[in-house]
Amino acid sequence: MNRLLTSDRSRKSSRYNVAVFLRFVTTRIDENSHRPRGVLVASYSLLDSGLLGSDEWKRLREILDWFNAHLPHPPKDFVAGRAVFWFKSTATGSISRIWELVYLLRHHSHHVEVHKCRHLANVLYEDEFQVAAYPSKRDGKITVR
Repeated sequence: MNRLLTSDRSRKSSRYNVAVFLRFVTTRIDENSHRPRGVLVASYSLLDSGLLGSDEWKRLREILDWFNAHLPHPPKDFVAGRAVFWFKSTATGSISRIWELVYLLRHHSHHVEVHKCRHLANVLYEDEFQVAAYPSKRDGKITVR
């Protein structure tokens, strides 16, 4: 169930069963969102950097290919702009693979943090595994290093 969300009622009803939202980020700032760069974006940069050995490159490519195959994409008319993506804590398969990316990034000197949030104020998109939201002071974010 992929959808763009337009009303507060539809936003709230589908997220009540999620205990927490998780965002895995590096300390580098993304040009579009002006927020810390997400682990998936950072992983694509590492893949293209030429810094990986062949085994690391293959494993990183496999993980990113898994996300492309299994993580839903927003509709073509969705424009993320400054929105950032958060995993739902119930997306255990995606989260376990994200930890593999975190390990590879940290191994290559990227500082990675995990942000946790119980409430996101400005959700624009939601599917079974993730939400996209504009950052807000009303978000209940906690950073874990």
